[in-house]
Amino acid sequence: MANLYVKAEPPADLNRNTEWFTYPGVWTTYILILFFAWLLVLSIFGCSPGMAWTVVNLFHFLVAGFV
Repeated sequence: MANLYVKAEPPADLNRNTEWFTYPGVWTTYILILFFAWLLVLSIFGCSPGMAWTVVNLFHFLVAGFV
């Protein structure tokens, strides 16, 4: 059977700070943190789900700006 895939070398990692993006479970953990933050805001403030997402997104925006 013919080889149907191209064999290419991965690009050199020029920024070592982004190495953690490829760790297993990182994106699942990230989504779970956002989800539980939403539940926390929803339960503490007793607001609507849409307002809770807005608060979580604004907080995420502020934190991501410093990271």
